[in-house]
Amino acid sequence: MWKLSYNNKNRGFTLIELLVTIGIIGIIAGISTVAVSKIKGANNQTTCISNLRSISQGLQMYYNDYMTFPEDGYPDNGDDIYPLSTELASYIRDKSTFICPEDNDTTSTGSFASYDPYYVARKGSYDSNELALGCPRHRGAKNSTTAFSTGSTEIMSIGSVMVSGQELPPDGTTAQRTISSQGEKMTFDDGSTVEIKNNSGGSYGCFLVQSVRLADGTLYSIVRVQDNGTIDVQVTTGSKFEVVTPSAIVGVRGTHFTVATNSNGSEIGYQTVVSLTTGIVVVTDRETGDISTLKTGGTTSKTTGNMAPHSHYHTHEKGERHMHDHPSQNQAHHGKAQSGTDDDGSSADPGDITICHKPGTNGEKTMVISASALSGHLGHGDSVGACP
Repeated sequence: MWKLSYNNKNRGFTLIELLVTIGIIGIIAGISTVAVSKIKGANNQTTCISNLRSISQGLQMYYNDYMTFPEDGYPDNGDDIYPLSTELASYIRDKSTFICPEDNDTTSTGSFASYDPYYVARKGSYDSNELALGCPRHRGAKNSTTAFSTGSTEIMSIGSVMVSGQELPPDGTTAQRTISSQGEKMTFDDGSTVEIKNNSGGSYGCFLVQSVRLADGTLYSIVRVQDNGTIDVQVTTGSKFEVVTPSAIVGVRGTHFTVATNSNGSEIGYQTVVSLTTGIVVVTDRETGDISTLKTGGTTSKTTGNMAPHSHYHTHEKGERHMHDHPSQNQAHHGKAQSGTDDDGSSADPGDITICHKPGTNGEKTMVISASALSGHLGHGDSVGACP
């Protein structure tokens, strides 16, 4: 008698075993994909923070040289002719610094202008609660990367802004973050609203710059308007809100007012009329730096931007220079001329001093600066007198 024994060592997997194995592999792959995505997002935000710090430091060096900050402009309408990558070329050589790794808009990346729509030029130095520039594209944890004063960068929560029941995408293009039709309204997390009451210009629009939560929980929102039109603004008490126009910055904390802009048929010389309904509004003239307070029972209207325009130039990298028209009589508004006269033939300020900027380097060049800026230049190695 014998016993037949059969052992098939080459037996394949059963269907159930295969399905279980595939399922396990799928779960592992899914977890890995999420982990890699989070790591990539964190790396991109770290790069963005580094970019903003470099740009904010470049802005401070620009201010030290010219006693003013580079202009900003409404995105995509040609007003901001020279992006920050051009304005700050003497201070930041690597143009990739001006591209956010999360920016998928080929228009802005192609002109090295990822951060330009989110830059707000102010008169004089920024304080710790005034936005300089930022980037709202990093949505991993609803976070926005923002530089308030030069060199000070924070990560904070983004507030939702709704239009017709749809959220304006924080990581969207400038067109996606703009309203332009009469009756269109932005509604913010705190209940504040901005509504277009009148669109008198074909390219008029209201662009969402930022809406973020400050460290104390206050919602800080900024919109920018340009061309001919009027917006009606209602701000919830306790919130911080700013409306930026070509000639004014209107800052409020709980009030109701309108802002009308008028170019008077020109690309320069924008006039801004702020009319208060209730509450308190602080209006800063972007050309003169003058501050006016409007309040119920007192002055309720303020007009800015009535000065006659002038022309002058300043120099960028490789000796390239360009001319600007500005609605101001301040000849130094956008940088000092590099010779004895401005393009309009007027003489340079007699207090100007000729220096050699970055002597002995590839960036060496002769510059004419104001006397008040001399100490800053000498502090980082520049010398008095023309370069050899």
